[in-house]
Amino acid sequence: MKTKGLQAMKAANGWLFMGMLLMVWLVAACSSTSSRGVADAGTTITVNVDKVEDFDFHDYFDTVRYIPLETTDDVLIGKVTKLYLTQENILVFDQKTMSLFLFDALGRFVRMIGNKGEGPDEYMYINDVQLDAKRGLVYVHERFRNRIYTYNLSGNLLEQSAKAAVEFNSFFRTEEGVWVYSCFKDNNPGHYNLTLLSADLQTVKKQYFPQKEFVNVTFESVFTDDGRGRAFFYYPSSNMIYELDGTDADPYLCIDFGSRTVPYDQIREAGSMEEYDKLLADHDYLGDIQHCFVTRNRVFFSFSEMGTGMGLGYKCFYDSQSGGTRVFKAPFMSSVDYPIALNLLYASDDLWIYPLYPSLFSDESFEKLRKTFDADVQFDSNLILAVCHLKEKARD
Repeated sequence: MKTKGLQAMKAANGWLFMGMLLMVWLVAACSSTSSRGVADAGTTITVNVDKVEDFDFHDYFDTVRYIPLETTDDVLIGKVTKLYLTQENILVFDQKTMSLFLFDALGRFVRMIGNKGEGPDEYMYINDVQLDAKRGLVYVHERFRNRIYTYNLSGNLLEQSAKAAVEFNSFFRTEEGVWVYSCFKDNNPGHYNLTLLSADLQTVKKQYFPQKEFVNVTFESVFTDDGRGRAFFYYPSSNMIYELDGTDADPYLCIDFGSRTVPYDQIREAGSMEEYDKLLADHDYLGDIQHCFVTRNRVFFSFSEMGTGMGLGYKCFYDSQSGGTRVFKAPFMSSVDYPIALNLLYASDDLWIYPLYPSLFSDESFEKLRKTFDADVQFDSNLILAVCHLKEKARD
């Protein structure tokens, strides 16, 4: 009987050991990359600003194509905050003029999308836009009326929603409804950063990430997608990028700045603006994640120094294939003919688009640039798009 008992115990211990190994394997698998894309839920990356590099054009790209956006008295672009690219068109949201410009693939102006004004079918202030390229629809959030207008690419208004149940700064429409960055806006007593509304904007379905009223917010868009149907969310009071999966917001990528990571847990417990300021003051914390793009193998984002008041900005690329990160601080690319600004406007698996501002050119570079184009480019012309094509190796 004792022998049988010992054998049973050995067998049980063996199964327990195998079970523990299986659990270890599963935990490891959850923190690694996979065929789903850049990073599975909860992957943590380390960002070290002590290893800042120059962004060398030839590290990533083999060719660049320049597209000057047509300039006329009625088409003057101030600040591009969103850009969408299709096979036939370029859609540009200019936050400075609160306008939506549609250009063809060569940069020739086609039309405005919607009309700016105070009429019932016009918009006064645009918070955010989203292009559904498959359906040829443009969604526009009008801030003061708190409605979403739906246009086609011919510029026709197809639908105007009812006033939304909560106010919000930016949005992203999915099959489950409309995700909005609402923060401490009206009709949001819990001060939730992320809210999932029904498609008609009338019903609150889920809410995530409450925060104190005095904590940092942004008027920039805080949603992005990978062009394959996956949507992502990030916000200033967190160092996490979340994937919007169905009705859930799942941790996707955690950005670790080491000892310079903002103590977000303490900030969430802060009881006053004075306590919040004290937590950030006299520290060299890094954070304020913004301008995020996700592709198959990379995540791009910007961040800044928060506690010093200097506001120094950085750009970071995370590569899932190598598992490494690269940090850049210089405002322009190196090893390229023209001053291409490192403000990414669009990213896909095979090309990235950056802006060129003619007003920043030297006289010599400007004359060289003018000879490159048939278009009449002046110092005060609209921006030029630098369409940079990735090397085959960089696409993997």
